[in-house]
Amino acid sequence: MDTCGLEFIFRLARRLGIFSLRIFMDNWQQFLTCEQLQQLIVLVAPTDQDDGVTSPLTPELVKIIQAFYSSRLFHNEDSCLLLTKYLKPSDDLYGTVVATILENAEHYNTEALFHLAQLQAANRQRCKDVMDADVFAIVTKAFDNISQASSSEKMLGYIDWLFKMCTSNRRRSLSPFYAQMISLMCGSGTDQQILLHVLQRMESQKSLMLHSSSAELGVALVHRYREHFRKRFGECGHTAYSSVISEMHRARRECRQFVKNGEPMFDSEVVDVVRTSHSTKKKLMKLLSVDFPEPPKPASS
Repeated sequence: MDTCGLEFIFRLARRLGIFSLRIFMDNWQQFLTCEQLQQLIVLVAPTDQDDGVTSPLTPELVKIIQAFYSSRLFHNEDSCLLLTKYLKPSDDLYGTVVATILENAEHYNTEALFHLAQLQAANRQRCKDVMDADVFAIVTKAFDNISQASSSEKMLGYIDWLFKMCTSNRRRSLSPFYAQMISLMCGSGTDQQILLHVLQRMESQKSLMLHSSSAELGVALVHRYREHFRKRFGECGHTAYSSVISEMHRARRECRQFVKNGEPMFDSEVVDVVRTSHSTKKKLMKLLSVDFPEPPKPASS
């Protein structure tokens, strides 16, 4: 829908108030996105939270909230807003909405699912800083969609929260969810900057660097760089080669610091693969021969 049509709908909704939701109840998906519907609901259904008063939800509001969360349209990172604004964890509808989100998780932004996991952890009566199976099940759903997520500051904040939850075991032994977290990161399309961020967190706890998961994560980082640079050189023009090679130098230093045998692994898994994949690009081959010279071949006897 164009801007004029959207403005008309919002003006009409503002004039009619909460009862305008009846108009949009059954056909809103034909002209609104989930984000726009959420904005519309917040516009026409203010809460009394600032006054410390809780008003019962109208039937229209209950129905449209259910329709919002069950929609198979894309839900952005702020999709838990209606859940936290209009419902309490003790409400029956709250539990229904959470179940609906998980059933419909493929249509939710990864950050929205991480936010839901945080909410569910905070709603527990005790051990709010320790991972449990129910919360980790939501985290698993979030990783199903993580290939679409960038390494934004907000996303890295969720990763920090997850890392803390999986390493804050009240017993001396490492939480079983820690190894599962690493496997999720390695087995999905996790952005390389997220993997690097976790390795940096692990380095601050030396015992974690000795755990087998650090090697697993290191290999995943190198493989992610391999795909990243192969794609970058496939998409960029020759004027950008120098810039991308500078990125490769930085990535190689990171692998040297955080990955066991990271530098030779980077050379064989990333540099050599780039050479093979783009061997017809003469300017790139010339630059690589200077910045990443091939080791001399052993003399034949």
